[in-house]
Amino acid sequence: MASTITNTTTASANSALSDAAQSIISGATNSALDVNQLVKALVNAKIAGPSAILSAKQTASNTTLSALGTLKSALASLQTALTPFKDGAALQRFTATASEKDKGLSAVAGKNAVASSFTVEVDRLATAHKLTSDSFDTGETLGEGTLDISMGGKTMHLTIAAGSNKLTDVVAAINRAKDNPGVTASVVNGADGQHLVLSANKTGAANAIDVQAGTGVDTRLASSQMREVEAAADAELRIDGTRVTSASNTLEGVVSDITIKLESASVGTKQTLTITPDTEATGTSIREFVKAYNSYVDALNGLTSYTAATGSTSAQAGALLGDSIARTLAASLPAVVSAGVKGSDGVTHSLGEIGIKLDKSGKLEIDDDTFKKALQPGNTAIAALFGSSGMTTKLNSAITPYVQSSGIIERRSTAINKELDDIKKQSSMLDVRSTQLTAKFNRQFTALNNLMSIMNNNQQYLTQLFGGANSAGALATNHK
Repeated sequence: MASTITNTTTASANSALSDAAQSIISGATNSALDVNQLVKALVNAKIAGPSAILSAKQTASNTTLSALGTLKSALASLQTALTPFKDGAALQRFTATASEKDKGLSAVAGKNAVASSFTVEVDRLATAHKLTSDSFDTGETLGEGTLDISMGGKTMHLTIAAGSNKLTDVVAAINRAKDNPGVTASVVNGADGQHLVLSANKTGAANAIDVQAGTGVDTRLASSQMREVEAAADAELRIDGTRVTSASNTLEGVVSDITIKLESASVGTKQTLTITPDTEATGTSIREFVKAYNSYVDALNGLTSYTAATGSTSAQAGALLGDSIARTLAASLPAVVSAGVKGSDGVTHSLGEIGIKLDKSGKLEIDDDTFKKALQPGNTAIAALFGSSGMTTKLNSAITPYVQSSGIIERRSTAINKELDDIKKQSSMLDVRSTQLTAKFNRQFTALNNLMSIMNNNQQYLTQLFGGANSAGALATNHK
């Protein structure tokens, strides 16, 4: 490229000098110099070469910078797909299934669950306390004083004053109170008048609502004078015959790392919860890894490709063809993926054993039948390859130096950005040089133009005085 730019620049310079010479010759034959055109051509001859070189460097640097960004993004996506395998987490997934579908019993198993099964008999659900008052006339005032509302060991103190002591005022005050312990108040307009309804925001026997009406306050606001719509009660159930109570219908910690959820349909049923390894989730994580790895390979192949020239097209090269980072990755990651890993059984396992192989393009392909069989619980190959010390952990370690902060790609990108800054500075200096040359040549050729104009005027005067080739001058005429 540098040779091409130099040759082009030399040709431009020669052309400019030829134009300058022709302009001077024209000037010598009574024509004024085209100073602007001449200066433009000469300045371009001086500047075009260095400018083209800087432009080419800038384009190449930006192309490489963009390519490195694409590569880093592909590697980061691949590393994200490896996250579920960190510390073997993807192999520690379990699913909990109730024996009766749509019977109100469900469960979620955590990573520390163990394969097991147990019976669950639900006697009652946890309920939230709800109270309703006797009726009040619309607009009736409810006295003046204090109202203390307690729930779950917390109490709010409400002051009822004249001017804001109607039922709607009391309800609004309860709901906006900052020390509200978790009680929602509402008004129900019945046929016999207005009723105050208080609802606990939490279930469980410990979350019963208690209302104490102070002196001067209508006693109908006291909980002792209200009707209980729903009792505050704990959920009651038996797990493998053991009695269990819970303030919530979501039970955590009753069975190791199992969260049990109860709904109304479960009451009165006896069901079996079965905890099994979630092979489907594990398979999905492995397929996502394969997809991300293949996307990375596509990106790398595109950035390092080469297409030879044909009769109608020029050669095309990827932005990172021959780049040291790309070459290293092209060799190191496939080596990790294709290497064997020794399992807990002492046997060395490979991806091919579970139906995953590298194709000719370097991408991974899955044989579904073999892969599905390999996913069955207890497969030592899956545990070896995707466990905490398996292939995916090693692959993650191989990727990290490239994508981490101040890593290999970031350091290269920083260096390229510095080069671009230098190119920008050089371009600015070249602009200054162009301005200086333009001013210099303008002065020189304007002076030359003026000199040639004087010479032409002198020549015309002498011709008039002494005559020319086809005429006699004034002196010759006077002599006669």
